[in-house]
Amino acid sequence: MFSRWIYTLPLRLRSLFRRSQVERELDEELRCHLEARIQHEIAAGKTPEEARYAALRAMDGMEQRKEECRDMRHMNLIDNLVRDVRYALRTLTRSPGFTVAALLALGLGIGANTAVFSVVNGVLLRPLPYPEPERLVMIFTSRPHSERGSASVAEFLDWRAVSRSFETLDAADQSRFTLTGDGEAVQISGLSVTATFFETLKARPILGRTFEDGEDQPGRDLTVVLGERLWRGRYGSNPDIVGKVVTLEGRPHTVIGVMPASFEFWQRDVEAWVVLPLRPPARRGPHFLRGLARLRPGVTIEQATAEMEMIARNVQRENPKYYSNLRFPVVPLREVVVGDIRPLLWVLSGAVVVILLIAVSNVANLMLARSSVRQREIAVRLSIGAGRGRLVRQFMTESVLLALAGGALGIALAVSGVKALRMLGPQELPRLSEIGVDGEVLAFTLLVSLTSAVLFGLAPALAACTASLNERLKAGGRAGESRSQGRARSVLVVAQVTLSILLLIGAGLLVRSFTRLTSVDPGFAAPPERVLTMLVSLTGPRFETAAARTAFWDQLLARVSALPGVEAASISVTVPPDRAAFGDDYEIEGKPLPAGEQHPSVPVPFVSHDYRKTLGIPLLRGRWFDGRDRADTPRVTVISESMARRHFAGENPVGRRMKFGGPTQTAHPYMEIIGVVGDAKYQGLERDSGAVFYELFFRIPFRDMWLLVTTAGEAQPLARAVRREIQRLDPNVPVDRVGTMAGALADSVTLPRFRSLLMAALAASALLLAAIGIYGVIAYSVAQRTQEIGVRMALGATSVSVVRMVLRQGGQLALVGIAFGLGGAAGLTQFLERMLFGVDPSDAVTFAGAALVLGTVAVVASLIPAVRAARVDSVTALRHE
Repeated sequence: MFSRWIYTLPLRLRSLFRRSQVERELDEELRCHLEARIQHEIAAGKTPEEARYAALRAMDGMEQRKEECRDMRHMNLIDNLVRDVRYALRTLTRSPGFTVAALLALGLGIGANTAVFSVVNGVLLRPLPYPEPERLVMIFTSRPHSERGSASVAEFLDWRAVSRSFETLDAADQSRFTLTGDGEAVQISGLSVTATFFETLKARPILGRTFEDGEDQPGRDLTVVLGERLWRGRYGSNPDIVGKVVTLEGRPHTVIGVMPASFEFWQRDVEAWVVLPLRPPARRGPHFLRGLARLRPGVTIEQATAEMEMIARNVQRENPKYYSNLRFPVVPLREVVVGDIRPLLWVLSGAVVVILLIAVSNVANLMLARSSVRQREIAVRLSIGAGRGRLVRQFMTESVLLALAGGALGIALAVSGVKALRMLGPQELPRLSEIGVDGEVLAFTLLVSLTSAVLFGLAPALAACTASLNERLKAGGRAGESRSQGRARSVLVVAQVTLSILLLIGAGLLVRSFTRLTSVDPGFAAPPERVLTMLVSLTGPRFETAAARTAFWDQLLARVSALPGVEAASISVTVPPDRAAFGDDYEIEGKPLPAGEQHPSVPVPFVSHDYRKTLGIPLLRGRWFDGRDRADTPRVTVISESMARRHFAGENPVGRRMKFGGPTQTAHPYMEIIGVVGDAKYQGLERDSGAVFYELFFRIPFRDMWLLVTTAGEAQPLARAVRREIQRLDPNVPVDRVGTMAGALADSVTLPRFRSLLMAALAASALLLAAIGIYGVIAYSVAQRTQEIGVRMALGATSVSVVRMVLRQGGQLALVGIAFGLGGAAGLTQFLERMLFGVDPSDAVTFAGAALVLGTVAVVASLIPAVRAARVDSVTALRHE
């Protein structure tokens, strides 16, 4: 069959695109046959008139023979298709209610699939936007509680000195730079990278050049590569920017190139790249680098991993006091970019497929109901000679038209949805700029539309065209559906309810998880909306010395604390709930770790004296920093409750000693522990509160510090006054990320909020479609049973009993679907476990709530036709045909 279709394909195409020429050739060919037949009859002794008449009779008429030839040559295919399309359009426009309902259901289902596929395609399926991306890997340091921990400069230098698996090997550090000169001082997002960073990614600038090998060695001139957005926005797309000098962090940097806006690595909004100087470190920590490498041709991930494992063993052997169980994992860059988001995208893909199936079953239900109404039309067409195949083709033409129109509506919805995703998508969603409705997505939409047409159109078409012709003609003007059609529609509704409760339970679990996450105690008592936060960055030669920086912070705190409405002010390098900027190892005096263990790198907030008062962190034991703790007094520290519990179980830690930097660090003296405070979240609300120890800021006066201000009322209105005090101290000091602690808490849960809202929207859509499906079946059933209801009421049935009868029918369908759905959800919700916080995948409250919600929706959807049935007039119903 297929080979025959292939053989006739040239004829079909020729008939489609060169129809007039084919018609002329057909006319000429038949005329030649006619002339030959006439000559044959004349040779048999007939007159020309008799011969022509006999020839025409022998050929059964020219027009009939033309039609036969057109059929044999597939020339009628296009004509038949055009007629089918025209008839389908007329039929659909005569039923606007059916058409609009079907289009809305299909548009919603196909649009959701298109939007989510555009995300899956852009994030998961499309290769990374670098040449030979399969050779790109990232290297980490495996540490306690972190398989993908950051590396130190010492570890990176070990990699570079020994490894042979990599063509190039680089490191990057996420940074923020203060840009001054040529306008207002601003903070920009940037990366400090080693010299071959751009070579590793094979990225090319749009202007100038990138860093050269060896440019990261100490003593070289300072250079910077700008991002296109910064170049266009601050420097007006000046083509002569290359060679100009800009001031970053108070130091002159020569601009050597401009990278295109499409270039991204690690984070979206990078505006500048500077060289990371590789000075040999005095110790093994701290850990802040991400390793990036390109494998040599022919080297596999497994070979590179084996080599890095060997390097890790050697490093541990040389530094036994610092490391234990050390590993340097090698992970494909693609896995790093999309690994954390992959489960969410697959869950969303499954969810939108469920939406599509519900929409398709809804349209199939509408088609079944409509086909039962069109029984007389079908019977008449069959009785005058129409083939059943022709009728099936006609029904399928209507289905395809509906599906294509629904696909067009879906594309429009998807385009709007993708725009919203790109604007509102959380920072954790990678490759957001690559998401769009392109040719691949349109091809997917076409495939989904045609598949949907087959799914919802074929079964109703076959059911409509296979029933007995005699039964249809005997039915006269009465329209009704067969028992098998009724069962099919009920099964479709049960399927919709089953699929809907799956989505409803999934959404319920994510929403409950998000609610639990937002109710986590961040560890401080100050009202979040009354705590103002802003990042202040000291730049320029004025702040080269630690004493100058300390003096500025002291003056700033004094000025801000004196403002009306300010209750407390402090600074810190690390701020809850997830703005941990500095971490390091530590060692407890007299408490060596057991063999095979090592201290994790923990957050170290360097704070001012009033930090605890500003945030309202509880003091559990000992004291907090006060006036006794100055730069000329012995160094002291305050530890968190988790650190005390881990190292001093059953003991009083106050008076004991510790130091940061680990056992190999001898430059820093031991500090006395003077107090224990409650745990505060510094690495995200979803993570357990870990060990933290606090130090006073003047021990290491950082250039970039968070200013925290607790106010008597709403904090945001006070931001302008605080900024004014900063500008009075130094107009070149930029202020960035101004907000409140309430905003910081909200920003820390953007991804959980995003996935909860998406799943809730999909579940609401499924619930609406299921309600429409239940309503449609019950309403149609009531219309079909009008006479029966009239008889019941004539025999004494009350309106209440009729309502109960109709509700029972809808309730039975819903209960069966809910039972199937609960059983399926018990297994499928395990896929959500990684995304849940504080909620079990089999949470009984969520399951019961979903069943209750769907049951209520089913009752409401059945109630409208039930009330309509109760109002049936028995006399009118008995006359109903």
